[in-house]
Amino acid sequence: MIQAEEILRFLDSEQYLYEWNGDLAFRIDGFCSLNHVKSGCITWAKNETRLDEIPEKLSENILIVGPQDIGTTGRKRKHIQNVLSCKEPKKIFFSILQHFFQEQKEPEICADSVILTKCIGDRVSIGHGCYIGKDVEIASEVKIGNHVQIEGPAVIGYKSIIHSGTIIGTDGFGYYMEQDQYRKVPHFGGVWIGKHVEIGSNTCIDRGTLDDTRIEDGVKIDNLCHIAHNVQIGKNSLIIACSLLGGSSRIGERGYVAPGAIIKNQVTVGENSVMGMGAVVTEDIRAGVIAAGIPARILRENDGRL
Repeated sequence: MIQAEEILRFLDSEQYLYEWNGDLAFRIDGFCSLNHVKSGCITWAKNETRLDEIPEKLSENILIVGPQDIGTTGRKRKHIQNVLSCKEPKKIFFSILQHFFQEQKEPEICADSVILTKCIGDRVSIGHGCYIGKDVEIASEVKIGNHVQIEGPAVIGYKSIIHSGTIIGTDGFGYYMEQDQYRKVPHFGGVWIGKHVEIGSNTCIDRGTLDDTRIEDGVKIDNLCHIAHNVQIGKNSLIIACSLLGGSSRIGERGYVAPGAIIKNQVTVGENSVMGMGAVVTEDIRAGVIAAGIPARILRENDGRL
């Protein structure tokens, strides 16, 4: 059990900006969503309209993290006693949960995994049933789930996370025709993954043919994505579930590829651009725009409103 005052001290230590209105001695037993509000818990609201979902009998015994304008009208604020308002409520709410409620597990390398590399940093976790090749370099504090396969050459950067079932470093789909038969293109490149990258479950990332497939710092890749050989993904980009990035395609920094989108091989998407759900991107897309459709066409400039 923690008090609201402890939460505020934590936010001050992290230099988060917020406004508090409530009882500093309010005691919190846990956390909940607005769909299942529980007495004595902390929760968060994306906007003020969601306050209507809180049963009146519970509103006096919860702590709400919400946007800066939350609770400004008398009708909305009437029964809510403890409100922490801020510019980024989602960020602050989950920072609070991570600090006070998330269990911190000690790093462990499971004995039933096959690990051939000797290049493993400090405090690395590797789950059950993994295969890590001899030409793989793993930096410190990397977390690897269960049944992950990483063939070399590959580099996994500091504090990156690879979820269960993912395969990294196998050959890409490359062939040429010779005497009426397909001949496989040999792959000599690897996979380079930067710092603070997160890769979801059952995603496949192919090694490069000559140069490395590169995933820069801060990139987040969802479950069930395919990243083909020679792909380059710029810093802090988001690649969402069931997306397919064709061979030698490029995503600029802070790119956003929505669920089910397909980026054709050799195509470049400029930095800070958004590819909409199910888009089929067959031509280069310039920086700073939103594109969608089949084939994808630019809809408007990307002003941050998705």
